[in-house]
Amino acid sequence: MNITGTKEEFKTLLELIYAGNILVNGMRSKEERVQEYAQMEQQVFAMAKDFELEGIVAYSEEFQEYMPTAEYEEEGIDEYIDAYDTHVFWEELVMRLARRDALNYAGDIDQTITKQKLSEMQMQLEEKYEEEFEENGLANLKLIKLNEEKA
Repeated sequence: MNITGTKEEFKTLLELIYAGNILVNGMRSKEERVQEYAQMEQQVFAMAKDFELEGIVAYSEEFQEYMPTAEYEEEGIDEYIDAYDTHVFWEELVMRLARRDALNYAGDIDQTITKQKLSEMQMQLEEKYEEEFEENGLANLKLIKLNEEKA
């Protein structure tokens, strides 16, 4: 593979590939990785020296692959990845809790509720949860086990 461009352009490409591979393979073990993404990352990482970016990526004998350096991870794209993870966490938490509560209402109280009303209820609950989490974070979130009904 041939890649041309400036050092800055290559660094941006390297960061995008790193972030993309984290999205695809970050939660997988080495054996479970989607290989075409992992291999592409390794190919691009191997080219870092051609663009004088050895301070960003180094070959690890221990893991037998190219990896971002510790210095780079402290100042690199990880801040964007962390911001993305945080955003997804709150969005998913709000949406899933609201959906759960709306479905519980439909199952426990009003089995004849229309999909439209259920959707509206979920949106209202999402707003409620968003306001709560913006104001208090997780401070007021508690897990309560419901007593199992005996048959």
